[in-house]
Amino acid sequence: MKKLFFAVPLVALLLAGCSSPAPTVDKVGDAKPAASQPAKTADRSAALGGTVTYDSGVKVTVKSDGFQPVSQYAAGAVDGKAAVFELTVVNGSNKELEAGLMSMPKVTVGAKNTQATPVTDMEAKLGMDMLSTILPGETQTVKFGAGIAAADAAAVRVEVSGPNPFTDKDAIFKGAVK
Repeated sequence: MKKLFFAVPLVALLLAGCSSPAPTVDKVGDAKPAASQPAKTADRSAALGGTVTYDSGVKVTVKSDGFQPVSQYAAGAVDGKAAVFELTVVNGSNKELEAGLMSMPKVTVGAKNTQATPVTDMEAKLGMDMLSTILPGETQTVKFGAGIAAADAAAVRVEVSGPNPFTDKDAIFKGAVK
């Protein structure tokens, strides 16, 4: 049993070292025709509202829905409000996508990337939904909230696990919550 206890993390660490090429990014705004843009290296980050596209064809988008009031029983809210985000995953691959881990994004704020508290609120339906198996060609969307102070809203980072947690790097979205 002790050997298994040490072997499992070791195998996970070794598998995590095997990574696929970085995904491409569809940027929001300032788009020029493709013919006039020089080829650039694939990136795994985008502005909030942008899309990260993986080589497999899976597309991930995180959009800010701003600050929204939550119920008095909400956990993790700041001053009765939550920063609400919408996570959309489009399976453009030819395989089923087990997207459960993608449902738990990490939200950080500020220059030091201080982790924000996830907000759970049954009335606002935050923190209750999870992505499930997404068949090829299907799209799933979930909303999630984070406890962010208004003073920290200018520098927000949302990190979403890649479609394959062993080979794909996380998608990172940055921007302000208004």
